[in-house]
Amino acid sequence: MIIVVIASSVEEEVAVLRADYPDDVTAGERIARGDIQVMPVIKRKWKRQLEAYALGAGERDSIELCAQMEGVEALVTDDYLAFVAATRLGLKVWMLPDLVVQLAKRGSLTVGRAMDILKAIRLFALIRTIYQLYS
Repeated sequence: MIIVVIASSVEEEVAVLRADYPDDVTAGERIARGDIQVMPVIKRKWKRQLEAYALGAGERDSIELCAQMEGVEALVTDDYLAFVAATRLGLKVWMLPDLVVQLAKRGSLTVGRAMDILKAIRLFALIRTIYQLYS
């Protein structure tokens, strides 16, 4: 079973500041139900190292939260710079497609559903890239 834990700053970003987006509304609902646990960052192990990266508060706090918790299997992020920073600090890090693959391997997602999600992620990345090029 995978337990999802997020930093308080991620909850603020996802469930409050961007509450207009469908995936953020879903995340807010899962937080309210307790499917996603919210924890504060108590100790900042890598404050100085993380200041060198242009990470948002949610990414910094997610990395720090992994450092303070025991038994963390992996940090999951959609931010490449956070992936690089966390990897350099010695954390096991998954990008979103890695999580989808793990869920399928463990039987939490069917292979067909996992493929649909992976195709949607790829399509979203392509659309975002085109948007960035022409805006």
